[in-house]
Amino acid sequence: MDIMIAGAGTVGYSLAQNFSHKHNVIVVDKVLDTLDRLEEHIDIMTLLGDVEDPQTYAALQIKEMDLFIAVTDSDEANLLSALIIDDNIVIKKKIIRLKNDYFLDSKVLDKLNIQHAIFPDIDTAEKVASLFTFPKANNVKSFSQCQEKMISIKVQCPEPSLYTVAVLNDRNVKVLGIEREKVFFIPGEEEAIQNGDLLYLFGRRQSIEQLSAGLDVKMPSVIRKVAIFGANPLAQKIAKKLAEKELEIKMIDKNREFCQMASETLQGEVTVIHTVYEEHTLFEAEGLKNADMIIAAGMNDEKNIVKCIEAKEYGIEKVVAINNDSAYYNLMHQLGIVVVRGSKVGAYYTILENISSSTIVTQRHFCGGRAVLFMRKVYVGSALIGKKISGRQPDNVLMLILRETQLYRLDEAENLQAGDILLVSANTQEEESVHKWIYTL
Repeated sequence: MDIMIAGAGTVGYSLAQNFSHKHNVIVVDKVLDTLDRLEEHIDIMTLLGDVEDPQTYAALQIKEMDLFIAVTDSDEANLLSALIIDDNIVIKKKIIRLKNDYFLDSKVLDKLNIQHAIFPDIDTAEKVASLFTFPKANNVKSFSQCQEKMISIKVQCPEPSLYTVAVLNDRNVKVLGIEREKVFFIPGEEEAIQNGDLLYLFGRRQSIEQLSAGLDVKMPSVIRKVAIFGANPLAQKIAKKLAEKELEIKMIDKNREFCQMASETLQGEVTVIHTVYEEHTLFEAEGLKNADMIIAAGMNDEKNIVKCIEAKEYGIEKVVAINNDSAYYNLMHQLGIVVVRGSKVGAYYTILENISSSTIVTQRHFCGGRAVLFMRKVYVGSALIGKKISGRQPDNVLMLILRETQLYRLDEAENLQAGDILLVSANTQEEESVHKWIYTL
């Protein structure tokens, strides 16, 4: 495919890196140093210019592109670039990132012929809300290509020896990996489950729920009281989503403007507490120690970590932190914090899933960034249909086929069919080789 990306920030860079393995990519940005960094590491074409200036695109001798993706930090720039690109190039599909959820109900997107608009803050809020559907889950990852989930469960049960990977695996659920004593590995069928293991399960929601009831008898099965540290716009969207579940919610922030905005937006559904202090005594003074879950939703990852640690000291089992900087992702995980990716990383994954092409591979990092799941769907008309994927499966890589609602090991499946999804779970040491393999099938 021929792909143009407007914006070379965190999301644009990640998209360009992913697409560069098999597609022709052009990245547009007005910051020369940013484009130079891209060209140093990725084999793509860059274009120096303002994404809102029609002259930027007029300089290109290109008549047609398969995909235009606008991911600058400005809603106005993304919308305007999606409009003016049509004056110079025929675009088959447009995807843009937006912060303002006003556009959810606006007809502007249809008028601009934008097929997909990504709202990262809303997506992040929904990811937090999904933890309430699976109270015992350490994390929940959803995918647009299928109804199945990837859910991590910590083993805390009286007789873990009753479980092996073979006992847990069936056509509805597969164990994608285990973290044991801070080491991730792909287990064999006879691997015995131990207390303290963090199991990564992929499959149908109901099947995983049934397993989690026996695997974890310690984590609360119902969450009623929630404390949210942060009242910024993202935290407000999280609180609004959770308010639908009739929970008792308290929101705490030292920013008076955010607190006032939260009070107006949430209209009494949430108790908003403005405090000039951030000491741990807040847990006592405001009764936060009685919460079933705390969510650290500030924009500073270090402060989010501190709040989660303080909550654990008060005996709160379920602590969640929004991860804004990927450099802190693994540390949060190592500290036993449930990590929900922030808006920028979330936008990258959501865009990949909305492209809907057999030549695009979705990938999700998990286990604190030490493991990765690749997903490639076989669409109608794909050259993969009828193809038999063979070869020896490495010990540290798990390859599966999801066919309709059934999961098969790769060596069990027959020739690929339209609608099949190829899944590959691996540790990140194998990421580059697996990425190239699955992209070049």
